[in-house]
Amino acid sequence: MLSQDELKTVNDILLELKRIENMIQDLMNANAVQNSVGFCLEHSIMKFALSEREADVLRLIADGRSNNEISEQIHVSISTVKKHIYNIFNKAGVNSRSQLLSMIYMK
Repeated sequence: MLSQDELKTVNDILLELKRIENMIQDLMNANAVQNSVGFCLEHSIMKFALSEREADVLRLIADGRSNNEISEQIHVSISTVKKHIYNIFNKAGVNSRSQLLSMIYMK
């Protein structure tokens, strides 16, 4: 038979194990969401027949980047970024970033 102190220690250990189990489950769920997001993006890149550069721009848009940030990231001018975005919008049949992202993720 376990003493009260030993029972408390065992209970504390079980509670900590449950907390760790929950953390692992949260990480696995986050990984599944990331994989799903990546799949949606890659599917849309193929569906809209985007060029490599347009695909790069779409990924950065999906990451929440501004035109300036995209320009810096891929080393092109702002006007080139705008042209890529215009082409993506035309291929996807949308008029805004929010429409584009809704089309990609909300199907």
